Amino acid sequence: MPLVQEVHIEDNDSPWRWGILIGAALVVLGVGVRAAAAIIAPVFLALNLVIAAYPIQAWLRRRRLPSWLASLTALIAVYAILAGILGAVAYSIAKLAAVIPDYSQQFQDLYNRIIARLTKFGVGEDQLREIFGKLDVSNFTGVAKTLLSTLSSGLSLLLLLVTLIIFVAMDAPSTARRLDWIARTRPPIAAGLRDFGSKVRTYWVVSTIFGLIVAILDGVALQIVDVPLVLTWAILAFVTNYIPNVGFVLGLIPPALLALLDSGVSKMVVVIIIYSTINFVVQTVIQPKLTGDAVGINATTAFVSLVFWAYLLGPLGALLAIPATLFVKSVLLDHTAGAQWVSALISSASEPNPVPPIPSDQGPPPRHASPY
Repeated sequence: MPLVQEVHIEDNDSPWRWGILIGAALVVLGVGVRAAAAIIAPVFLALNLVIAAYPIQAWLRRRRLPSWLASLTALIAVYAILAGILGAVAYSIAKLAAVIPDYSQQFQDLYNRIIARLTKFGVGEDQLREIFGKLDVSNFTGVAKTLLSTLSSGLSLLLLLVTLIIFVAMDAPSTARRLDWIARTRPPIAAGLRDFGSKVRTYWVVSTIFGLIVAILDGVALQIVDVPLVLTWAILAFVTNYIPNVGFVLGLIPPALLALLDSGVSKMVVVIIIYSTINFVVQTVIQPKLTGDAVGINATTAFVSLVFWAYLLGPLGALLAIPATLFVKSVLLDHTAGAQWVSALISSASEPNPVPPIPSDQGPPPRHASPY
């Protein structure tokens, strides 16, 4: 009898074996991504911004402009968009920081009423004050300083992002030739990268349009209700629209709280009803349908991706959740025969059409095909 007995693994067990191996690899990869989130997130954001502005560069090159001038123009466009959004956010934070100290007494009164109400339910007042003591209500003006310091702490990230955009934008003209080479050697990967570029650009355009719609509607409604800092809350609604699912809640809490401090519970309830109505119709009914049809991701996947990428990449992960999921779906799932069943699970279509295999002897794409 042999001392060592051979163990045979049936073919039916191989999918489970490969599934375990792939799962373990994803765990290791996730740990690495989280450890390098401070680098990966800004790089990926810079890539997204350049992809979104690439049609400008391609249009100028078709008009016979030099490559360097087209790249410079696209770079200026990216910086203009970035400066506009960040400038609006900085303005809003500055306005909010200037107004918050005026409501310190109202906040103190609200704090005392909450303590008194909870005390009636048998909760000890000392325990409540110990719990809420961390809010440091007596120094409520410190919130303004915190908001301004948060703005300044992001300067290093902004500097890194601005520098990355320069290099990515200047490399964009040669990306087409690189993808041509990849298409000759690894056609599915090239097809996935081009598919990602097209879908992520559509996502940013659709999100921006709906963000403007929501900001205008919320701003007009708040102006009618006479809530302070209407422009600030409209800008906040626009920015938080880029965060799927929970962005609405993040944009609702500050104006509802300020309405409570300014005019009481009734106005806060009105603000909540108005926001909920507008955002339910626009962000829950209309936008997910158009976004899902445009990029091919269902609502459940969008929510799970928000939690997943926020955990891996931090705050920027919430902003990049859908683009990061699109990258994985386009490059790793849609154009890989063995992984299309996973793509079917996360796709917005009930029966996604399988991507036909690309022949290995297929020639390079047209000369002017978009690298993204």
